[in-house]
Amino acid sequence: MIDIVCELSKKKCIPCSGNTPLLGKNEIDKFLSELQRTWIVNESGHLYKSYKFSNFIDAMSFANKVAEIAEQEGHHPDLVISYGKCAIEIWTHKIKGLTESDFILATKIDCIGHE
Repeated sequence: MIDIVCELSKKKCIPCSGNTPLLGKNEIDKFLSELQRTWIVNESGHLYKSYKFSNFIDAMSFANKVAEIAEQEGHHPDLVISYGKCAIEIWTHKIKGLTESDFILATKIDCIGHE
């Protein structure tokens, strides 16, 4: 397991009421700096990371661990699983953008420990 000690991994995702403000660029950049460098903000404005595996079963196993974290946090990413790959896209659907909870979830996913 990767030993990530940061404030984000200690927090819990907060359900979005629809009134939660979108993060600004400075806030996004600050939170991105707390994540492992392989997370990006894609052209849709969502957090994105692709994990590589040696086979389909390992990718699926990782996706199931992500699903467990998502259920615990009540915050659900989009997952695309294919042979040797699990791609993750995170954003707060209700407000169609990024909130602190998206970065909290990303940090917890990184704590699973696969690169």
